[in-house]
Amino acid sequence: MALTICAGLVAVTNTACASGPAGHLPGRSVAAIAGVEPARATGYRVPRGALRVSTSSELRGALRRHDRQDIVLASGVYGGRRPFLDPHAHRLYAAHPGRAILRAGLSLGGNTGRGGAVVRGLVVDVADRSRTVDGAAIAVWGVGRDTQILDTRVEGHGTLPAGISARRPEGLVIRRVRASGFTDYGVLADANEPTSSTPADRFTITDLDVRHVARVPRGSSNGRAEACLWIGNPGDVARVRVRDCGWSGVWTGTATDGAHLSDVDVDDAPTGVYIEHFTTNSLFEGLRIGAGVRVGVLAEWDDPAWGGRPASVDNTIRASRIHSRLVGVYLDDGTTRTVVADSSFAGQSWAAIGDFRGQDNRETGNDFAAIDAGARQVRHDHLGTARDGGP
Repeated sequence: MALTICAGLVAVTNTACASGPAGHLPGRSVAAIAGVEPARATGYRVPRGALRVSTSSELRGALRRHDRQDIVLASGVYGGRRPFLDPHAHRLYAAHPGRAILRAGLSLGGNTGRGGAVVRGLVVDVADRSRTVDGAAIAVWGVGRDTQILDTRVEGHGTLPAGISARRPEGLVIRRVRASGFTDYGVLADANEPTSSTPADRFTITDLDVRHVARVPRGSSNGRAEACLWIGNPGDVARVRVRDCGWSGVWTGTATDGAHLSDVDVDDAPTGVYIEHFTTNSLFEGLRIGAGVRVGVLAEWDDPAWGGRPASVDNTIRASRIHSRLVGVYLDDGTTRTVVADSSFAGQSWAAIGDFRGQDNRETGNDFAAIDAGARQVRHDHLGTARDGGP
């Protein structure tokens, strides 16, 4: 079935044009959306009685202790040929934010130990993959649930695959983090378990700024990487700005059920938000997609490789400003009960919304006044018919 067009907000109360999956509450008006400026790192007091270290050997020795403790790093550079391992969930603080610099990766978790590590105020700046766990400046894995990464910066110099790779995202908290210079992911929160039960605790990512995530040549991952932000589990994401992403600004999939992404600002990427297998019952609101993006939001097709199941089911895209140059939102073959509501579109040359062989998708309350003169508000042919090619 094709996407149903409702004339305005009053129609949202009608059964045929109900906007959004059950449980999604109304949000703000698109007119209220401004540019996203993630909060910067904040000051803090280090805990009293903390163990203080000032050399790499002292830090490694402190991390080997089994009893969980607060560790304060003096300003300086901490290096070595192997990563810093924290399987015992110690809490790490820079004595002065931004002035304790790790030149080797940081591992939070392990095969044994406990969760609940804290990292605050550090800079993890690594150019050599051999000094990391699995290529991540900060790796969260194994027992490392309930990790907090706060007021921290990660740098990869275009050589490391990932800034923060959280393969144990339950209870993860990332706040006021900046990431730059990676080949695959700026920040990843994905247990990579598409058939597992939903984690008991959601993750939270707020005030994130990610830049320069791409392989050489750009796009060579074919959608399997090169995402500034990669989401694969239920969680809450807010106030995110991403720039210069080789494939997508934000990727969602794996087991993203009931996620909420708000105030996400994407520019300079082929695709702004890539909705992949399997993203369900999730809300995307307050998106800001810039003119440096070709496809604003893309819902992947029902590929036979996935048993013919659609990538996007019961998701809502609302109250957003989408200025992508080719198409604003493209719902590929099989996309099901996906809603595009209360959003404004500008500068698209092909269509504001494309819905190719969708199932009960809906569109309501959108503003198409600023799309290009030759573009259509809604199209039902494949994006491959566009002059500059397919998705």
